[in-house]
Formats: sequence, structure tokens, C-alpha cells
Amino acid sequence: MDIRDLHILVVEDDNFQRRTLLSMLRSLGANTISEAANGRAALDIIRHSGEKPVNVTICDLQMPEMDGMEFLRHLGQEAYDVAIIIVSALDSKLLTSVGRMTRMHGIKLLGTIEKPISLERLKELLNRHDLLVSKWQQPHDAKTFSIAEIRQGIQAAQFEPFFQPKIDMRTGRLVGAEALARWIHPDFGVISPYAFIPLLEQSGDIDALTFLMLEKSALACKSLIEHGYPLKIAVNLSLSSLDKAGLAERIVEIVSGAGLDTDCIVLEITESAVMTEVAIALENLARLSMNGFSLSIDDYGTGYSSLQQLTRIPFSELKIDQCFVKDCTDNPEMSIVVKSSIDLARKLGIKSVAEGAETQQDWDTLKMMGADTVQGYFIAKPMAQEIFLEFIKNFDCQPESTHHSEHEEGQNRILVVDDDAYMRELIVSVLQDLGFSDIVEADSAMKALQLFELHSFDLIITDVNMPEMNGLRFIKMLRAGRTLAKRESRVIVITAFSQTEILGAALALDINGFLTKPFTSGQVQKKIEKALSEKLHLHHPFAYEAVGTEFKVLSGQTNAVLSLAEDVSPNPVSNLTANIASNAVLNLAAHQYDARNLDRNSSAYDIPLLELRPGMILQDDIFLMDGTQLLLAGHALTELSINRLQDLQDFLTGASVMIQGAPRINVKER
Repeated sequence: MDIRDLHILVVEDDNFQRRTLLSMLRSLGANTISEAANGRAALDIIRHSGEKPVNVTICDLQMPEMDGMEFLRHLGQEAYDVAIIIVSALDSKLLTSVGRMTRMHGIKLLGTIEKPISLERLKELLNRHDLLVSKWQQPHDAKTFSIAEIRQGIQAAQFEPFFQPKIDMRTGRLVGAEALARWIHPDFGVISPYAFIPLLEQSGDIDALTFLMLEKSALACKSLIEHGYPLKIAVNLSLSSLDKAGLAERIVEIVSGAGLDTDCIVLEITESAVMTEVAIALENLARLSMNGFSLSIDDYGTGYSSLQQLTRIPFSELKIDQCFVKDCTDNPEMSIVVKSSIDLARKLGIKSVAEGAETQQDWDTLKMMGADTVQGYFIAKPMAQEIFLEFIKNFDCQPESTHHSEHEEGQNRILVVDDDAYMRELIVSVLQDLGFSDIVEADSAMKALQLFELHSFDLIITDVNMPEMNGLRFIKMLRAGRTLAKRESRVIVITAFSQTEILGAALALDINGFLTKPFTSGQVQKKIEKALSEKLHLHHPFAYEAVGTEFKVLSGQTNAVLSLAEDVSPNPVSNLTANIASNAVLNLAAHQYDARNLDRNSSAYDIPLLELRPGMILQDDIFLMDGTQLLLAGHALTELSINRLQDLQDFLTGASVMIQGAPRINVKER
């Protein structure tokens, strides 16, 4: 659900801070906003919200009459389907504790914000609304079933495995999937686990579902192997089931009966209950391991999953619970838990699997921490077997690469985005003449966004002047992590001499080259080689949200799209200058250099563009010939910014720039 469609309730006793929050929400596009000065008034609004129920509540903790914690307790008791954002000036550890309490009340927690509130953080949490659903949380007014109905469904084999992909973080390859049970009800369609898992575990009937899922998953795995996709499939196994003697033999029988080798199946041991017969359970696990199954300790760090279980059971995999993963990017305590779990797995010689990765930031953080495998909505939601097969066919299994030392023609997948059919065909023809064969076309940015669901691209060549969504906004979404594409995909922008206003914005979005019309085959080849070979150090996704992408020169957009994007500035150059200024500060921060310390009295040297090196500091601002400002004095040059300056040398006021620092040979001091 888009922010514009959410009904958001602000609960804050301080009038000024409440008005500030309301203003921030309106700037993000929120249309339906309610407000309350305390928890009691907020509950009244939620209870009587009618046809437009409250979707998200932004709640302070310290308030008169009914404070935030009492409000959350009542909200949990009354089981309203309302997501919560907690804001407070209290200590971060206390906020974390209240966050845990919120989840224990069965409430969807989007996250916490320490005051003063950041617009970027608020936007990030609101965008989580559709992604955040607790593992067995039952939606408000959802259909409920009796245990007898569930048993009948199992007997009729109406339950099917849905597969959620697992990705190897080091190689970027699809290495397996977790099989998650879904009830394909003849009258009500696909039923999620919240409706049957808890009841089956309470009644002791979970084994029947486990055996059915194991059999169907084994058959699906065998089918994938026959199609040429040797993936490992993980099936959940309740630890309470292991108390029964002979369970291991039954599992071996089911998998072998499907004609599948046991080493193709991973058994994820879910600890929803404590082991009562420890000796029998350990025997079953030892037999399963002896027969070739991989064992994974699921939801590590929660429930009964513990160091004790990890040391006494022959696990080959440690699976970190999503409640830690989804908060680890902005919660120091959770980050420590996740990193420690990954390090523990490595020292024990077993693999670490992080579940619940929902954003590009989650992915980047887990990769930096050294997680072996990741799954989550950022990659894909669970899907039926036939859809999973299509996903595999379209998945780019090539290793991730942020730096190609040498370009090999035909080995990179290229996306060409241009609404002009003639220009698109011309570019594709040039690429084919250069030896590239894996080329995908899109006639709009919207179509390109849809293609990201099926393909992973090494290089994107896009026009900027397109209807519905211009190319700059398209790139901004890519760099900000708001698409399914890799943020580090290389981007070349097609532009014209008459579009100098947009060059600075493209530079701020860390593109990898400009292709100026008209161009030759040789120019295209050089641009691609440089784009694929240069080092790319991206900023935090939030940094790109500040870059303006709407200009009058890009006249092909519809009014509807402009209303969703930034306002068109009456003065594109001044608007652009402000955006590039903020980007220059970000660049300086990334390179640990402070523009305030720029010494205007130190020696400066006139360096030709071709002799610029990373780390050099600009003494003067850099402008295009039409007066558009590209970079500010004090900017620390990177390989990326140097390459773009060289690309734009025909637009610049000179063929050299003034640089601070030690003199070089054959350079002229000012």
C-alpha cells in the first residue's frame, strides 16, 4: 500500500512536535491523517475509524492520561490490525525494550525513531508497511478454521509447499529454497500458515502436515534436478516431533520413496516447544545426519534455540531469526546479535543463514557482516512450484561483481531503456555489432522496473526524456534501493547537448557514463568498457533521495507522475545547485575530508583532466559552459567523478581544473 493510501494516526501530546509530524507526513504524500494527544484519544479514533481504518500509528511514549506503553497494551488486547512506529527522546536501549514488548503484544512494529525525527527515517519505516508481517500473525477479520477442518484438508492433500529462494552472498547464486506450507482451500483459496500451524502444534497433529510437506517438497526437488537445477530444499521439522522413536526412519523412507537423495534436503529444526524426550530426539537427529540430511537450527536466538542445542546436536547450519535481521541495520544491539551469530557459525564451521532481508540496506549490511546465505522479501516472496521454476529460469545466477578488471564481450546482460523505438533499435544494433548478445529492451522506465522482477542486469543504458517516469527518476529509484535490481548495476545515460541542466543530477546519482547524441559505435564501446571497469562506491540509499530529478527540459512526463515526484523547479539550475551541494558534502563525508577546512591560501595547481587522480581536492567550483554548477570546491575526487568530468569535457569551461596539494611535474601553479 502506497503512503498516499495509508490512514496514519499521530499520537503525540506536544502540539509543536505533533504539527511537525503532520507536516512531514504531508510532504511524503500522506492524504489521510488523524491526530491525538494521548493514548485514550487514540484508541477512540481507532475504534471508530469506520470504512477507513487506521493502518499505521506513530506513537510517543511519554503522554498524560494514557502513556504509549499502556496504549500499546490495549491495542494488543483488542487485536486491531494497526502497525506501530514508536517515537521518543528516551534512551535507545529502552526503545528497543519497548519494541520487543510491542511485538509480544502481537502488534506489527515498523520500527523506532529517536527524537528529533528524521524525514528519511520516517519514510523508510512507512515503506515497510506492506513487507512487515509476523511469522504466524493472523490478519484482522481473517477466516478461522477448526482443527477438524484442518485435518480434513491434510487428508485431502490440499496443502502445498511454496518456495522462498535462498541466495549465496559471496557468489550471488541461487543455492536453494525453503518450503513453506500453504493451504490451497477449495473455497477460500491460498491460506497462510497463521490459520493452521498454531492449531496443529497445540493439538499434536503437526506430524501429518510435516510428512505431507516433506513428500511434496522431495518430489519438487527431484523435478528441479531433472530440469537442470540442483537446488537444496529446506523443510521445517518441529522439535516436538523428534520425541517420537522411529521418526528418522520415517523421514528417510519418505524422501527415498520420492527417488531423491537425502543430501538434497535440509531439515530446519523449529523449536516451538521444548524437548521432553531429549535422548530420543538426539537419536533421531543423529540418525538423520548419519543418513545424509543437513540439519539447520531455525530461528536461532529465540524460543528454545540456544547455545546448548547448538552444541549437542550435529547442525550444519545456523539460521538467524528475522526478528533480529530486520532491525539490525539501525539498531546497534540487534546488529551485535546478528554479527555475533554469524561469527559464531563461522567459528563452529557451519553456515549462517539470515532470514527476513527486506531491503537493499538489509542485504548490504548482511553482506558486510559476512553472512553466508540470505532469504527474504527483498529477494522474493514464497511462491508456488510452477512460479518458482519460472523464477529460477529467469534468475541471473552469475556471481555478483562490483568491479570487472576486464570486459569480456557477450558476458554481460544489458538493459536498453528508451521510448523512441528507432533510437532503441539503433543502440541494440550497435551493441550486437560489438558482440553483445544478452540484451533486453524496455520502452519505458515503468516497463524496466517490471523487468527487474525477472532479470538481473550488469549494465543499464537509459534515455532521460521519457513519458510517465523520466530516466533520472528511474536511476534515483535504482540507487536508492527502491527496485528489485542490484543498486550497483552500472548505468549509462543517453543525453543531448541541449540537456545540460540534467547532467549535474545524473552525476549526483553516481552514473557510469554519458552517451551524447549523436554517437558512433566506437564511442559506445569505450563508454561500456569504462562503465564496467571503474570502481563504484555507492553512498547510503538515503543520500540519493535528496537528488532532484524533475526539470522542465524533461517535458515528456504526465502531470500524474509529476504529482508523485518532486515539484518542477521554476529555476532548474538553482535547484540543481542545491542538490549537487548536498551531494558534494556526502562525497566529502565518504572520503573523510571536511570542506570547512579547505585552505584557500594554500598552493593550487592547474591539472589537466586526463591527469586527475582519486583523492585530489578541488580548489574551485566546477561549472558547465552554461553556468550549471557540477562540483563544489573541497570535493574529494573519486575515480567515478574523474571519469564523468572527462566524459563532460566538451561541456566544461576548460580542459583543466584547480587542485589543492603538492606540486606535480609540468603543472602550472596559480
